[in-house]
Amino acid sequence: MSESAAAAPPTTPSRRRVFASRLFSTLLLWSLLTVAFLQWQNAWLIIAITGFFGVAGAVEYYRLLRNDPHARSFNALGFVICITYWASVIWYTTTRHNVPPMWLDLAALTASVHGSFLLCYRHQLEGALTLQRIFNTVFGVVYTVIFFGFIARLMYFQSDGKGITGIFLVLFLVMVTKFSDMGAYVVGVLFGKHKMIPHISPAKSWEGFVGAFIGSFSAAAILLALMPEKIAPITWMHGMILAPVLCATAVTGDLAESVLKRCVAIKDSGHALPGIGGILDLTDSLLFTAPVFYFYLSAIAR
Repeated sequence: MSESAAAAPPTTPSRRRVFASRLFSTLLLWSLLTVAFLQWQNAWLIIAITGFFGVAGAVEYYRLLRNDPHARSFNALGFVICITYWASVIWYTTTRHNVPPMWLDLAALTASVHGSFLLCYRHQLEGALTLQRIFNTVFGVVYTVIFFGFIARLMYFQSDGKGITGIFLVLFLVMVTKFSDMGAYVVGVLFGKHKMIPHISPAKSWEGFVGAFIGSFSAAAILLALMPEKIAPITWMHGMILAPVLCATAVTGDLAESVLKRCVAIKDSGHALPGIGGILDLTDSLLFTAPVFYFYLSAIAR
């Protein structure tokens, strides 16, 4: 092999090939979610799928920090807390058939803070690096565990006091959030010319931002037209308020993950989903929209 051939950089996939890969992954994921939602009486199935994505997201997050060899024990601590949290959530929801208690989130946060400082006692302190490892561990638990755990809370959200699960509220959250993502991608690919925040995400455009709002409003309108009773207490008024709120929050969540990736100089958090990237690339927007949606519902359901 010649030196020029050996030194040639790998070819970048064409836009059409990336779009096809992304479409395939998107259809596969929506098929999985459709099967899960058709089995809505079995709430544990949605909880288990959520837990899988939660654990996989935590794995990818802590893998972003693997370049620091002294942070391995901190990363392991965060991962163990994530596993313990989701095992507890799955056990509690399948045995009690009720919303996971808030003390689980507080316990995860407390364990991350206490555990991080305990790990510091084993070695000499390294100034700001030690503080950074503590922060990375605690932030990872909040970001990938507590935030995503709000989806499990939504599953058992009660708006009428009759014990009806919030499976269709989860559907509303997922559709509005992911239609926002898809709208931003499609419109951005077709019409994107004006860069939004190029120093964080060079591919995002203001045209795509408009497409995100179109997608979120479309998803909200579809669900409000097809199943208004099942997504109570969301009315048309609340739906039209939630659509732009969740859209803006989804874009913020997407950009937040871009900040994490740029800080460690990688393009995607993983390669599990062709055309999309890793699990965090898929769930980054949901990590931000789930708690906002839950708090909004808690306010209007009183």
